[in-house]
Amino acid sequence: MKDLNSKSKGMYIPSFFCMKIDSLSYDEMMSDREISLFVHEYIHYLQNITTTYGLERLNYDFAILCRMVDWIKERDNADVYVPLSEDILSELTKSNKKIKDLTWGESVDIDDFAFVSVEEFDKEKIDEQRIVKTISINYQNKAGIEGLCSFGAREIYESMAYLIEQHITKDFELSPDYPYKAAIMVVNYIYPELLNDYRNLLILFDKALMSSNPGAELYSIVQWLKQIKYSDSNPTNLFLFLDHYWELSDMGERISCHKYFINRAEEVRNNLHAILNDKYFIDYHTWVDRIIDYVIYLRTNKPLFWLDLVEYGYIKNNPIWSEIINNAGSPLIETIKHDYFYVNPLGFDSSCLVYFKVFNQIYKLFVMGDTKCDLMPWCNDTRNAVNVDRTCFNCPWNHPDYHGQLCTFRGIWQHWGLSKYIINVK
Repeated sequence: MKDLNSKSKGMYIPSFFCMKIDSLSYDEMMSDREISLFVHEYIHYLQNITTTYGLERLNYDFAILCRMVDWIKERDNADVYVPLSEDILSELTKSNKKIKDLTWGESVDIDDFAFVSVEEFDKEKIDEQRIVKTISINYQNKAGIEGLCSFGAREIYESMAYLIEQHITKDFELSPDYPYKAAIMVVNYIYPELLNDYRNLLILFDKALMSSNPGAELYSIVQWLKQIKYSDSNPTNLFLFLDHYWELSDMGERISCHKYFINRAEEVRNNLHAILNDKYFIDYHTWVDRIIDYVIYLRTNKPLFWLDLVEYGYIKNNPIWSEIINNAGSPLIETIKHDYFYVNPLGFDSSCLVYFKVFNQIYKLFVMGDTKCDLMPWCNDTRNAVNVDRTCFNCPWNHPDYHGQLCTFRGIWQHWGLSKYIINVK
């Protein structure tokens, strides 16, 4: 998330390919401030699909969604109460939510933040095979009172996006040190020699995100580089060095970061196909394959794409930016006026991204009891022509058909076999 001076905000919803930006539109008329906001959130989209951590989080969230749907369908009683109880959610989410929470970091911004130190904080046992290490930052506020905050994927996401934003946009706003500079501060505290070239940070952040626990991974990598007194300031050489010497462990076996990423990408492909297993959704399946094929190509053939991106500067004249957005498309973009836009990969024409919005809505229904459908502006658009009525506010799963067509929410709800269940809001 990016909060610009508490006036302009942006948000990317990990796993569900939805972006919100305080922009009046998504077109050539966007101001440089609005472009900066869009770029920051778009980088989060790329982090979501081009990193191992992003793909694993996507798998976690969709596994939880599928378990909730299956739990409802396995019931003898047609009455379902939402939000689902904490006991039920705890059983359904199992280790997935725990791992995600431990590796993500904080979910707040800290304006009054002075970095003091960073250290390995704790080790949490998930099961017989998995232990999650957590990293913490000690800081002080203006009054000199010390505090403690976690350091994880979110802090790396935001530090990386903010750093890139400063090099490829023209009107970015200064943001709080935490989380937008937290990862830079961690590297500087452990081994400041690595900051001789800011692009080294992009290599380090990206390498950390190619793991299941980015905060602990970055901490370990930088500690190791300090221990061996790594001194080459060329970021390409740093990439090659880490690519050759730094491996991951998958179920106790050593594996290259690239191979580990490919494995996760194929898992995501299979899981996204499985969630809508009907020929009616053929555009959706084509989109999934296009995106997964492209990120595998990008990681295999252009692994230094982050460096290439900042090298060419301002995005309106940046061929790497154009290449990426033309091939990766965009998430579903919601503006401040609640209009929706999206960019399809070249040669592909579909509005299937709205399905992910529905996935997120159903997820929030089960977890938070949120019944209001956010897609009413989408449905009101003449291109989509879905009748908005009272059911959209409190029970979109009961939305009536319109000239024989189901709205997207009810269409997916029915496809999942949930139509016979009675949803009751607590």
